[in-house]
Amino acid sequence: MGVVQHPHPREVGTSFPLGRRAIWVTWERHRRTRELCCAFGIELHELSAPGPRLLRHPLLILHTCVRIASARPDIVFVQCPSILLGVWAGMLKRIFGFTYIADLHNEAVEPFNYAFAGYRAMLTWIARLADLSIVTNDALKAVVEHRGGRAFVLPDRIPAVSTPNTGSFDARKPYVLFVCSYSPDEPYREVFGAAAKLGDAVQVYVTGNPRGLPDDVHIPSNVHLTGYLPVQQYEELLRGAEVVVDLTQMENCLVCGAYEAVAVERPLVTSDTRALREYFSRGTVYARHTPEALAAAIMEARTQNMRLAAEMQSLKSELGARWSCGAEQLRQLLEQA
Repeated sequence: MGVVQHPHPREVGTSFPLGRRAIWVTWERHRRTRELCCAFGIELHELSAPGPRLLRHPLLILHTCVRIASARPDIVFVQCPSILLGVWAGMLKRIFGFTYIADLHNEAVEPFNYAFAGYRAMLTWIARLADLSIVTNDALKAVVEHRGGRAFVLPDRIPAVSTPNTGSFDARKPYVLFVCSYSPDEPYREVFGAAAKLGDAVQVYVTGNPRGLPDDVHIPSNVHLTGYLPVQQYEELLRGAEVVVDLTQMENCLVCGAYEAVAVERPLVTSDTRALREYFSRGTVYARHTPEALAAAIMEARTQNMRLAAEMQSLKSELGARWSCGAEQLRQLLEQA
C-alpha cells in the first residue's frame, strides 16, 4: 500500500505567484484545485492510497504529516472535503506554525449528503482552525463567518480546455452532454425522463460512473452512459455538445459543468437557483427539476443555440477578468498573512 503524488499540472494563463513557500495537499483529484495551483504557482500534493477507508485514512494522515514536515512551507492549502484532512491540517498548523488556508467546497460548508451532528461539528472546527477559508460565493462566506471563521470569495477559474473536437463521437445526430456524477443532489432520474420526451432525434451523453445506479432507473434508448473518461475524451465530448447540462439541488452550489460550458462557449442548461442565475447570467437556460421543464429547457437551448453561444463567449471574457481581479486580491491578502 502506498501514496502517490501526482505531477504538478501545467501552468496556463495569467499567474499570481506567491512570494512565500506554499504547498497544497488534497486527498482527491479536482479541477478547481489544479487550476488554483496553476494560477498561484503552488506545489500540489495529490495523495491517494488503495484499500478501504479504515485502512486508507491512517496512511493518508501519516503521509500528509510527512509531506508538510519535509516541505516546511509558510502556507498550507487543503481541499475540503476531505473533512478529516481539514481537521488534521488544523492540528498540524499548531505543530509546524504555517498559515492554514482551507478551500471549502459546498459539502464543507452546507452539506447535502451528510447531516449528522459530528460532521457539522467538524465543519465548525475547520472554519475556526483555518486562518482563511476560500469559498465560491457570498452565501457560503456568510455561513463560514457565522461559524467564527474568516472567508474570501473566489469562484472556480474558467478552465483551459485545449483538446480539439476531432469527431470521435458520432455527431450525425446532435447530442446533449449531461455532466453527472450520480450524487444525491443531482436529479439524474428527471434528466432521463426529459431524454425520453426528447426522443431519438436528440442523443444524450451522461458522464460519471453509473455503477451505483438503482435497478429501477430506466435508461432511454437515446441516453449513452460514458462512465469516467480520460481528460482528452471528456473535453472532446464537451466541445462537440450542442448543449451542456449540469444540475444540482444545492441552493448555493456553482456546478463544475457550468464553468466548462463557459470554457467551450456552449449553451448551458442548469438549475434555477439564485447562485447559478447570478454567476452564469448569460448563455444559460434555467430549469426546474421535472422531466417536462428540463426537456423544454433543452429544446430552448437548442433553438437559441447561436444566440446563447455568442452570449457565452461574452460571459467567458467577463468572468475571466473578474476572476483575475479576485485572484490578485487573494494573493495580496496571503502575502500579508
